[in-house]
Formats: sequence, C-alpha cells, structure tokens
Amino acid sequence: VGGVGRGVGGRGGLNVGDLDDLSDDEEDQDDGDEEMDHANSLERAAYTTLYLIQELQSSSAEVSAITMMGGAVASDNTNAIDASNNVNTLPSLNDDASGGGLNGVIMEKSRFLMKLAPRIRRLESDTAKCLVGRLESLLAKVRYLMEEEEDASKEETNETTLSGVAGSHKKKEHERQNLLLTIASCLRGLALLSKGSDAESAFARVAIMPILRSKLSMGKLDEGGSRGECAGLFFLLDDVANTVKKMYGPILRVSEGMFANNYNQETNKKNGMEVDLVTCGVWVPVATALMADPGIKMAIFSPGIANVLQANYSALDTFLSELAGNLLTPPPENDKSATNSVEEEKTNHELGDFSHLYYQPNLDATSIERAQSRLYAHSTTVDYYKRWNLPIYYQLRFAEFCKRLDKALNLVRKDGWQANVYTGDKTDEKKIRETLGFELPLFLELYDSLLSMWKSNVFLRPLTHRFLRGAVQLVGRVLAFVKDGLDGQVEFGGNTNASSGGKIEDLDEGEASIETIVGIPAYRWNERVEDIAVVTWELTILDTCMSHDYLDVIATTLCPPDEESRQSTHNSTSELEEMKQLASEVLMESSRGIPPLVSHSWNALIVDNLTSQCCTPLAAVKGVAATYRMTNRPPPTQASPFVATILRPLKEFDTTYASRTPPQIGDEWKHRVISEVSSKYSLAVEELIATVKRTEEALKSRKTRRMMVGGMSDGEKVKLQLYLDHREFKSNAEELGVDANGIGGLVKLGELTEEAESLYQRTQQNK
Repeated sequence: VGGVGRGVGGRGGLNVGDLDDLSDDEEDQDDGDEEMDHANSLERAAYTTLYLIQELQSSSAEVSAITMMGGAVASDNTNAIDASNNVNTLPSLNDDASGGGLNGVIMEKSRFLMKLAPRIRRLESDTAKCLVGRLESLLAKVRYLMEEEEDASKEETNETTLSGVAGSHKKKEHERQNLLLTIASCLRGLALLSKGSDAESAFARVAIMPILRSKLSMGKLDEGGSRGECAGLFFLLDDVANTVKKMYGPILRVSEGMFANNYNQETNKKNGMEVDLVTCGVWVPVATALMADPGIKMAIFSPGIANVLQANYSALDTFLSELAGNLLTPPPENDKSATNSVEEEKTNHELGDFSHLYYQPNLDATSIERAQSRLYAHSTTVDYYKRWNLPIYYQLRFAEFCKRLDKALNLVRKDGWQANVYTGDKTDEKKIRETLGFELPLFLELYDSLLSMWKSNVFLRPLTHRFLRGAVQLVGRVLAFVKDGLDGQVEFGGNTNASSGGKIEDLDEGEASIETIVGIPAYRWNERVEDIAVVTWELTILDTCMSHDYLDVIATTLCPPDEESRQSTHNSTSELEEMKQLASEVLMESSRGIPPLVSHSWNALIVDNLTSQCCTPLAAVKGVAATYRMTNRPPPTQASPFVATILRPLKEFDTTYASRTPPQIGDEWKHRVISEVSSKYSLAVEELIATVKRTEEALKSRKTRRMMVGGMSDGEKVKLQLYLDHREFKSNAEELGVDANGIGGLVKLGELTEEAESLYQRTQQNK
C-alpha cells in the first residue's frame, strides 16, 4: 500500500480510478524487463560456458602435445641429455614430486579442468535447455500478441476511445520490441553453444507448424476447383508466406542480420551461419509438411494430369524462389514528417522508451540473395526436387504434341497440302501468318506446337534440354514426311470408303495412311511443281525461324529481359548466355537438313518437271516442214504458234512463285530449264534441217525442183520459219531474265538458223 501511495503521490494528476490501469502497465513492463534480464543472464551464462569449454579443449590439446613431445624425447637413446632431465617430459599424474616449470602448471591446470569436465558439460546442457525453453515461450508469446492484436483490430472503436487505442498500439509496439531483443539474446546464446539447430527446430515447431496445421489441408488445397486439381495451392502458399512474415518477419530479419555475415556463398556451406531460421526454420517444415502427408504428397507431386502437375510445380517453384525476399523484406514504413519524428523521439525519451535506438538489421539485395542461395543448397530442397516426376510430365506433354502432329499429317495425306489441320488459337494463327509468313496449315500447326512448348503453362525450367530435344524431333518428323513425299513415297488422296466419314479420329494409324476422303484422286505431290514450290518456301521460312524468331522465343523464356524475372531463374548472366548459345546450336543442327531439301526440290524436281512441260510443244517442230512441202504457201512472216507455248509453263510458274523463291536458289534453276529446253529444241531443229537438205538434194537430182511463190523453195521457207521461231524463242527466254548468249542451246539455234537470215532480210525488203 505504501508503494502504491508513493506512486500516486509521484503522479499528482492521476485519479483513483486509474490505479488499476497504472498498476497493470507497470506489471507488464516489469515482466518484460524481467524476461529481458533473464535472457541476458542466459546469454552471459552461454558466454561463460563457451569460455570453459574452450579452456577445457585447449588444455586437452596442450596435454596431448606435451605427451607427444615427451614420448619422442624418451625414445631417442642417442640423445646426450637424459630423458628424466628433459623439461618437456610429461610427469606422471600421480607423481607429486615431478611437477615443476611451465609443463607442471599446464598439467596442474589440466587436472583441475578434467575434474570439472562433467560439470562443464552439465552446465552446457542445462544452459542450452533453458535457452530453448525460454525461446519457445517467447515465440508462443509473439504468436499470442499477434492474434490478440488481430482480434482487437476487428472490434469497432469510436472517437472517444481513439486516444486509448493509440496508446494501446504504442504499448504493444514497445512490448514487441522488448520481445525481439529478448529472442535475439536467446538466439545468440544458442549460437555461442553451437546449438543453432536447436533454435531452428524450436522455431519450426513453435512458430511455423501451428500455422501449417491451421492452413494446410486437402480442402484448402482444392479450394476454387474440383478435387485433385490443387487449384488453391498457389493462394495457400501465398497465405502461409504472408502469415509467417506478419508474425515472425522481424525475428527472421534480426536473425539474418546477426548470423549471415560469415556465410560462404561460393561453397554454399554454413561457415559461421550458426542459426538459419529462413531455411531450417521456415522452408524445411513447409517442405516436410508437403512431403510427409500421403494425401497431400500424392495430390501435389503425382497428380497424373500434366496441367495439374505443371501448375503445382510452378506454384511451389514461385513460392520457393521468392521466399527469402518475401520474409526478409521489411514492410513499407508510413511517411512521417521530420517535425513529427523529432517530437515523437522527444516524447519517447521523456517516457523512458528508447526502442527507436535498438538494433535494426540492414538487409540489402545481396543479403537476400545469399539467403535464397542457402535455400537452394539445403538437402531438403534437393530431396524436394527429387519428388517431382518431371520425366513423366515431359512424356505426357510430348505425347500431346506428337498426337497433334500425327493427326495433321494424316489429314494432309487425305486432303493435300491445303487441308485445314490447324487446331490452335485463331489469334495465334493470325499472328504467325502475318509476322512470319507461313501459309500451309501443316506448318502453322507445327510452329504453333513448337511455340506451345515454351508457354508459361507448359514449360518447366528443369526440362529445358528435353523440350529442346522435343522441338528437334517434331521438326525432324515433318522433314522426314516432306522428304518421303519428294522421293515419291507418299501418295495423297486415292480410292476411299464412303463410310469413313472423313474423321481421322475414327481411323487407326494404319488405316489413316490408306483410306482417304471421297472425291480426291490419288496423286504424288512431287509431280506438281506448285506443291513443291509452296512446300519449299514453307521450309525456307521454317529454317529462318528456327535460327531467329524461335530462338528468340526460347531465349526470352530462359533469359527474361527484365531484371526481376531474370533473378528468379537463379542463373548468372554468363550461364544464361551459355544456355542461349547451346540452344542456338541445337536449333541450327535441327534445321540443317532443310537447305539440301530445298536445293534438291528446285534444282532437280522443279527443273525436271518444268523442262518436261516446256519440251512437250517441241514435237511440233517436225511439222514445220510438212507445212511448206508442196503446199505452195507464201514465205512465213511470223513465228510458229507453238513457239509461244514452249516457255509458257516456265513463265507462268515464275510469275506465280517469283516472290516465294528461296533467296539461296536465285535464278540458276531458270537457266537450267531454258538450257535443257533449248538444247532439245536445237537438236530437233538440227534434225529437221538435215531432213530438209536431204529432200532438196533428192529433188535436185531428179530435176523436179520448182520455184514456188515468192521465189523461195520449200526448203528455204522451212529455214526461214525456223529462223523466225528461233528469234521468238530467244525473245521469250530473255523476258525471263536470262542472258541468251550464256545458254548453249540458244547459241546453237542461232548457228543453225543464221543461214536463213538473208532470206529474212529479202522478205523485209520486198515489203
């Protein structure tokens, strides 16, 4: 009572009704100071214990060294000094007369410490137990205060109690600061005794596991979706991280600031990292909870559905990659003016509150990165990644891509290259057409499948090498199909069963290659120059895309352009550049077979096909002689009608596909076509001229030769016609951009018909 009276007298302005509140505040402050003093005492006890343990270890080491030195001297019989007189010789522990000198002092100290060794070990054990017990009680109190504060914040307050609420918040903040200091003392004490694992276990058991037990369940895992889809996993993990940060974020930051300075990032080992609450206190219990429960483990790691597994992996990978940053980044502070800060600091000094002077950890981006590195280097993380059956996931995804491509190839066999086989998004189709220039639906389907591999809802970073291999395999599959077609091994269309209904899904793979839709005649597409040109143009675009556009897609996925996303890849800049280079080499290797196919298609198949078409009208060359033999027709004034049709297929083809001729092909293929056609043309003209000469010789020997209309013989009219035909053919060839002087067949035609040039000049003069 006297104490209370003195307290009231010291605060003359207090009412009697305020005594209870005042006494409660003082009791709470006394309790906080008592807890802090207790924790500080335990920390000092830990220092004392550490010193005694070090002395005991040092003494034992010195005794061992003296023993080794003494034994070595005693065993040396050639030494002139007697072993018994050697000052380094270890005397017997029972020989009281042998003590003396420095070694004697060491031995005496050793005997004393050896007697105290059991007590020192007992002191170490008891101190550690007290520190762990105190830490657990403090963590429980932190949780209680946070829950109490949350409950209080939900209650409605009116204006008359606003000042009281503000005072309560300040009181709670002061209490939290004292708790933080007390917990830091306990952590330092356990670290001194090399009992950091005990602190981590206590934090995981008292702080984290109650949160996990309250939030982790199958119901919350499937919240927002059907059972087994784990639709709520991402939000569940986010809720766990936010709750841990809100309740224990200051403790985690203080611990990181105190113990992370000696961590060796290069070796990823704990060199002086005595207490790692982020890794062992938070991540390990979370990972253990996910992997220990059979139901949750099966739902997350082995769902059996590719989309679910990918979503689960992405959610957990995001949670893990951002865990250190989420927990160690301090919450944003409310903006306060300098005047308010000075006034608040002055008020705190007057009230005896110096919490603003307490140690505040300064954790920068490098500190958070080191913490994240420890997370990835921990054995629990390694075991966690082994739980994912990622090869099975890739097989499921690759089977989807193969099935999609197989359906497209089968429909192309049925309907030809223009078959509508694209099954992707229409927006993506439009973008691919406009930006890249693909036209055939099969190549649109192929490229969309290649892009799908690197979409965020499909791609998983550990499977990068497998997805690269899958892209190479899909491209190789289409190239093999094209090559077989160019070799004449693939037949499009053909006789069909009307009952098939045209649905490829209803046919087996063997049937799909034989039965086709009604109404499409069978043909081999390598016999159609239009198909060959279109397909080779698509291959040229694909070749360019694989080394440029598609490589950029992969590089953007592996090496995100923004710094924040790049940090989540956990690779250095040099590693990312190396990955990009490897991807480039793989893609270039996959498209290496395209240029030979394109070259063979244009320089062999298209040339042969167009040559065959252009040579068909040459059969009319023989009819030139029959036109003038014994018909009394006037001399010709223009080329034969068939000459204009000789190069017509080539002209039409060049006009249609000039813009889709691969750059590496150039105009060489046209030279080859014209050269082949002109050679055959010259051969036909040569044979005809020889026939005409033989006929003229026969008529001359029989003296029956007659001069016909225009003063020309039949033979001369034929030669004049061949001359006019040659001029027309040469003009048509030059219209195609070919140098006539460089074509051997055209040069030979000129030589064969130059005799008729005088006849042509005569006809021009007679006009």
